[in-house]
Amino acid sequence: MAALLACGSEKSISERIALAEVAHYLESNPVYETADIEYGEVKFAQKSDAEALASYETLEKGGYVTLELLKERKRFLSKDSTFVYLIKLTDKSIPFVLEKTDKKATVKTFEYTLDDAGGVHIEQTGKNRAKATVTLTKKETDFADFAKKGADNNASFTKKTYSLRFNGELGWEVTK
Repeated sequence: MAALLACGSEKSISERIALAEVAHYLESNPVYETADIEYGEVKFAQKSDAEALASYETLEKGGYVTLELLKERKRFLSKDSTFVYLIKLTDKSIPFVLEKTDKKATVKTFEYTLDDAGGVHIEQTGKNRAKATVTLTKKETDFADFAKKGADNNASFTKKTYSLRFNGELGWEVTK
């Protein structure tokens, strides 16, 4: 906070100031990816849902959920079985749960942190405005198995641009 006040009256923006402002902004506005997971009574098919069940079992080993087998049924004339589990979220999952309904929870799958070593690209867009493009590195949470698989999920980082505005009393601050 002292760095913010010390450079408060200077209208030119440096990389150090821009990084400090973005870091301050990210503390209260974190960047993350999410996925929905089911809980309560959930039905799994032995073959088609094997990967999802394995993901839940991994969460159980980590202490984030509890699994209780309620029913197991072999389908008639089929090699596939169905299982019904009672899945409960534990207190350990609270920091990762963003939203919860009676059957689904939205959880953080990846969290992004500011990469100080990645530097910052600053573009002054006016006397009192600038844009800072920074690198955010991706960190897996224990719920990462539930993230969408796809081509857009192959990078370990992202580039994000933040708008900064100069305020005469506070100095530079992120506006979005």
